[in-house]
Amino acid sequence: MPAIGKITATRVGDDMVYTDESGASYMLPGYAVETGIELDIDPRIDLTQPIWEQVKRLDAEDRRVAEATAA
Repeated sequence: MPAIGKITATRVGDDMVYTDESGASYMLPGYAVETGIELDIDPRIDLTQPIWEQVKRLDAEDRRVAEATAA
């Protein structure tokens, strides 16, 4: 299930837990906790599914929409 709305990040030990507005949580073990790098996740990405395929599909959809609105 993709993240819905605003995402909040909480540090739990060495892990980061990201929670969306629906209350669903996603844990990323050890993700950039020490560096403070912000995780920018497209809310349409479902972290329980293969990410690369979703990114490619969403990119193609975004390009089709951009071309349709430009025409």
